[in-house]
Amino acid sequence: MGILITGLSFSQCTINGKSIIKVQDEETYSLSPEIGQCKDCHLWSSYGRNATIIGDNKLNTIKLKANELGRQLISISVLTSQGMVQCSKTIEILDSKNYDEVINGTSADVKQNTNTSKNCDVEVTDFKQGKFGDGIVNFFPNVSNNEYKYSWTVTYSDGSIMKSADKTSQFPYTKEKGISVVKLHIFSKNCIKDLSRSYEPIFWEHF
Repeated sequence: MGILITGLSFSQCTINGKSIIKVQDEETYSLSPEIGQCKDCHLWSSYGRNATIIGDNKLNTIKLKANELGRQLISISVLTSQGMVQCSKTIEILDSKNYDEVINGTSADVKQNTNTSKNCDVEVTDFKQGKFGDGIVNFFPNVSNNEYKYSWTVTYSDGSIMKSADKTSQFPYTKEKGISVVKLHIFSKNCIKDLSRSYEPIFWEHF
């Protein structure tokens, strides 16, 4: 069945599936909600040389095979009772090392201020992040000590800043406004230790 693409609407559907995949992986992508008039009233397209559609591109679900590093755009046009609707999704294809770094939450290892005294008694050497709720990220030090005082500063992709003095801190985020840098200052009676970590924008799209 041929599909004539005219009068497209871009706001009535989304494509479900991962935004980040590894080279040689296969991932399933599907239309949501299913609004097609018939089983084969769909047309998937792939733009770029980094991935290949596997299977029938006229159904509401496809598999995508990642062939090489880079960025791939996929789109679907679907014939509905209201006319033609189209939506698209950008997919980042990474190698195993970079994929693991993104999935585990960091674009780099935590950095420690080189001016910290060797005699500093602060035992914290790292901090982690976890999902606290929808749109909320929780940061916490790798050593829990209630005798320390903490100061968290996060810088967002738009340059805005938020702070917290809690040992474990919660900050809002969105896919469009992710956190670029997290800084943690830990205060003991004898010294101050500074830690920081940077995050790539793509991390918050996947978190």
